[in-house]
Amino acid sequence: MLLALKPLLIVLLCISVFMLVWIRSSIVSLEYKISSLEEKKTELIISREMLIAERASLLSIERFKNTALVDEKFVFPDRVRVVHVKRTVDIEPYKASVVAKRR
Repeated sequence: MLLALKPLLIVLLCISVFMLVWIRSSIVSLEYKISSLEEKKTELIISREMLIAERASLLSIERFKNTALVDEKFVFPDRVRVVHVKRTVDIEPYKASVVAKRR
């Protein structure tokens, strides 16, 4: 009886060794993928921070004022001459007009 089980035990031992090696190699390959994704994540975070800083510099008022002064095409409006557009609750076209204040 023990002699009949010996080849089966040897086969099971070989299969279990190969399974352990396969599992270990798949874990190592997953670790490599995770590390490459983490590197890509850090690169994207740095890129995002650079883009945020560039956006902030492009949208800064000082840059706009300097461009306006150099080109002399832009004029900052006087607060008295600004027309405000009122939004309505209903869906209507926007209306902008200078309304004389009633006293």
